[in-house]
Amino acid sequence: MNSCPICSGQKIKNYLLKENFNFFQCLNCGFIWVDVSKVNLFEYYNNTNYLHDKIGKGYVDYEADKAPMRSVYTGLLNKIKLYRRGKKLLDLGTASGYFLDVASQNDYLAEGIEINSSAVKEGWDRGRKIKQADILRNGYPDGLFDVITAFDLLEHLPPDKLTDYIAAIRKMLAENGILAIITVNTASWWAKIFGKKWHTFLPPEHISYFNDKNIRLFLENNGFEILEIKTVYKIFSLQYIFNFLYRWQGLSLWLRLTRFLEKKPCLGKLSLKLYLGDNMMVIAKKYSNYSNCSNYSK
Repeated sequence: MNSCPICSGQKIKNYLLKENFNFFQCLNCGFIWVDVSKVNLFEYYNNTNYLHDKIGKGYVDYEADKAPMRSVYTGLLNKIKLYRRGKKLLDLGTASGYFLDVASQNDYLAEGIEINSSAVKEGWDRGRKIKQADILRNGYPDGLFDVITAFDLLEHLPPDKLTDYIAAIRKMLAENGILAIITVNTASWWAKIFGKKWHTFLPPEHISYFNDKNIRLFLENNGFEILEIKTVYKIFSLQYIFNFLYRWQGLSLWLRLTRFLEKKPCLGKLSLKLYLGDNMMVIAKKYSNYSNCSNYSK
C-alpha cells in the first residue's frame, strides 16, 4: 500500500515489525496499519476455538468475559436513545451475540452479523437472531436499521477495505441513523506511554489503528456527522485479563493463571474496571445528503 487508506497521504514510514508483520504509519494523519496481504483473514476468523480459547488468543469464555461490560453497554444504549428513537439495531461482528441480549433488554429489536460459523451457532442455540455473513456481502435491504453498533470491530478490519466496509455500513443505516463505535485509540496516554510495546498491537487480529482525529476524518469523509467522541473504560473478567497478558507478553505464568481460573470460575469471573483510557467511543449520524469528497488538507 503506497498511500494512507484514511487520508491518501504519501508520507508513510515503517513503524514496527512484530511477529513477522510489518506495521506502517501515515505521517500525515497518524493512522497505523498492518500488512496482512499474506493472511487469509476469513480462515483466521473462522477459528472454531475463538470464543473458547486454549492457546492464548481470543476469549477464554466469550459470554463470561463480556458479562462485565453490561453496564458500559447499557449506558451507551441510553446515550444513543438521546440521538435516535428507532428500535431496529444491528450489531456488527457480534460473535455469539452477548450484546444482543443487552440491547433487547433495553427495548431494541436487536440482531447481529458474524462470519465465525461456530460463534453464530452458539448464538442460535441461545435464541439470538444472527446472520452468518461478511459485512461486505450482508444481504440486508438499504436503510433497514436505526442503529448499528461496531464494538471492538474496526481494529480487526483490513486497512485496504475500510472504505468499502464503512460504505456497506452506511448503506444499511436509515437516514439520520446512528453508528456507535468502540475501538482503540493510538493517541491515548496509555498508548503513548508504551509506544511500540502497547499491548493492543496484536497482529493479525488488530490491524487498523485509529486515533480520535483520524477516525473523525474517516467518518466525515464517508458520509457521517460526528456527534460525540469520548474515552471509554472497559471492564474485564480476571481470566480475560490474564489471557490477554499472555498474548501480549508471552509469559507462561499468565497462561497457567488463566488455566487455573478456568477451573475456579467463581474467581475467574471476577471483574475489574481498568482505567487505561486507550479505548474510545464514537457516536456518529448518517448524513442525509452526502457526496464522497475528502476534507483533509495535506
